[in-house]
Amino acid sequence: MLYNIHQANNIFDLNEIVKEHYHLSEEDLLKIKNDELSDPLLCTNMKICVDILKDIKKNNEKILICGDYDCDGICATAILCRAFEAVGIQYGFYIPDRMEEGYGLSLSAISKAYDKGYRNVISVDNGVRAVEAMKLIKEKNMRFILTDHHTFHEEDIHCDCFIHPFLKDDDFQKCCGAGMALQIARCLIPEDREIVALASLATIADCMDVTHENRRIIRKGIEYLNQGCLPALHALKNRPQDLFDMKMMAYTIIPKINSLGRMSDHVNANNAVRYLLLKDQNAIMNAAAQINQINELRKTKTMEMEKIANGEIKNKPFEVIAHSEFHEGIVGLVASRLAGSIHRPVAVLCEMENEFKGSMRSVEGFDLIDYFKDFSSFKTFGGHAQAAGISLKKENMKDFLDYLESHEMIYQDEEKETLCEWVDESALSIQSVMDYMKLAPFGNGFEEILFYFHNLQIKNITSLSNGKYYKAVSSSGLEFLLFKSSLGHKIKDHMNLIGKCTLNEYRGKTSVNIIIEDILEENIYEE
Repeated sequence: MLYNIHQANNIFDLNEIVKEHYHLSEEDLLKIKNDELSDPLLCTNMKICVDILKDIKKNNEKILICGDYDCDGICATAILCRAFEAVGIQYGFYIPDRMEEGYGLSLSAISKAYDKGYRNVISVDNGVRAVEAMKLIKEKNMRFILTDHHTFHEEDIHCDCFIHPFLKDDDFQKCCGAGMALQIARCLIPEDREIVALASLATIADCMDVTHENRRIIRKGIEYLNQGCLPALHALKNRPQDLFDMKMMAYTIIPKINSLGRMSDHVNANNAVRYLLLKDQNAIMNAAAQINQINELRKTKTMEMEKIANGEIKNKPFEVIAHSEFHEGIVGLVASRLAGSIHRPVAVLCEMENEFKGSMRSVEGFDLIDYFKDFSSFKTFGGHAQAAGISLKKENMKDFLDYLESHEMIYQDEEKETLCEWVDESALSIQSVMDYMKLAPFGNGFEEILFYFHNLQIKNITSLSNGKYYKAVSSSGLEFLLFKSSLGHKIKDHMNLIGKCTLNEYRGKTSVNIIIEDILEENIYEE
């Protein structure tokens, strides 16, 4: 790891360090701490959307909410269900079967909706690539509100109203599918705490940038959850006393919701939406127990597939791993973990009777959408720069492999310098760290600051859990915690450390803790 150590104008003042690090003025700091959600009517085309929904209600028509089978799509669907229910709009919802139908709006879903009397459709977290479905909607003279956040081609969009964060919506441009659904809901009903909490969960699940509106959605949602709202999510906690934060939601709640979409051969993903809408506590607890079982099965199958995939690596610039025993709902997880471990783009595919179907994951600096823009043999293809879903007929697999051989992959897989802020221990008072922590949430686009401690003098080192963890106390009394056992041998009485600040509360006493990220010996660049 290479570090760029920046020394602020005043390393003894945490507030000044924070402002320099994030390039913020005092006014900017106040804005970041602001919890007020933006005016949803500022979204491009939002008034058109609201007018259509009002017309649907006025004429007693029905509208079908077409969602997606991941956490974002499931939450977005539940958000609109709650909003439409509240204002009396007749609605139905539909999440496609990942394995039988695949991603997005299908022709069969539109045809069935029409036969059941639906004359209006709204998509959430999908739709921009459903060109054939859009044509069918138009042929049947149905109205279509398209809401999505995935990359689109303007010439492909045919609908009555298009809601998308890329449409010059500065404050909403990083929102996920549920984030856009939240804006629609807020135009229909007063702010609903459970709807905001669902949007918060989805924003974290889709790893969206923690900037602009997303910051406020995440912060408010977590606050509402810790106040007790949305019992369905509380029932999925590992321990009743656990508090909601971004890490807990990412590692505990979100995988369980996602498992319902992934394991579509064991459960109908539409049940995930129904679960989030439950109000009866007994029904919630019974359903939560079943969700936990499904998630445990997902974990087992993931480990089995990872073992197979690791044995199939061929050290190609773009790894393609296909196997008949792979589970279609889990290929994305395996591809993601594999790409992270081998630092190369990966495609993990299920081999079926007539086709290959699966997921691709990339590495930083390599855009999947751009790279495959000239490949025309995919049966289906869509997603983001770093993650995409694909399918192709078996006879086209050679074309796919030939394309990879003949098209150069240009990206920089070089180790980047990580910016750290030089800080003096005296700057880290309880109050100053508390003020800094008020800038949370931290995440993509607004990462937590890594602090550099130069020539730190340690007066006491304690081994915890039989040497698995360590606690070091500096000469000034500041506590440093090391959870990376691989660094244990580097602990000495004088050290240069990289760490993150946190506050610890124990028996009513608050203290500043530094979580050690690295202990430096070389490869340091000081600005």
